Amino acid sequence: MNDRPMVGVGMPAALHLDAFGREINDAFGHLPYLVGTAAVGKTWRDVDVRLILPDDEFDQLFPPVPFDQADGRWGLICAAISELARQRTGLPVDFQIQRQSYANDRYPGVRQALGLHDRNGQ
Repeated sequence: MNDRPMVGVGMPAALHLDAFGREINDAFGHLPYLVGTAAVGKTWRDVDVRLILPDDEFDQLFPPVPFDQADGRWGLICAAISELARQRTGLPVDFQIQRQSYANDRYPGVRQALGLHDRNGQ
């Protein structure tokens, strides 16, 4: 986790993104992370937000599907939450839920936890 401020999205979008992070935490019991280009700079195409779940929780929510088929449940949930995030924040959010071992293996970059502070700074 990184304690640097969200440099890419600016204000007040950062406040809206943190509020969205609290909503995700309330629903899933885990904070989401700002990752990718919006986490490190002001030049970005979209705002990547990832909810990284422990492997067992991910597998319970998304049981394995045959290798040659898309996971319709995963796709629909990610698309729906992406759209909700866009409406809540005004940002082009790409939201994905990832299995922890997969995320740690494939994406070792910057992760900034969202939703750590409420509007009162607590």
